[in-house]
Amino acid sequence: MLRTLFSSARDAVARVLIPDAAATAKRAWSLRLIELAALADIILNVVPVVSDYLPWWLTLALLVGAWIARHLIQPEKEAPVADQ
Repeated sequence: MLRTLFSSARDAVARVLIPDAAATAKRAWSLRLIELAALADIILNVVPVVSDYLPWWLTLALLVGAWIARHLIQPEKEAPVADQ
């Protein structure tokens, strides 16, 4: 039931906010890197044993990678003007 509710809500949001959500998700490398940085930060702070294996700068490196992916790799498109 929850899966159906979330999938229908996701589809509704995708149709209203992002008309080409599938293509956007394929090219959203900055979003993926930000999610990995958040996951790495949570793991480093919640599970202290893992901090021996993951470097402290991993979150920073992933966030810098997200910035690079957003500004250099993903081209910006002009937003359509509402008057036209």
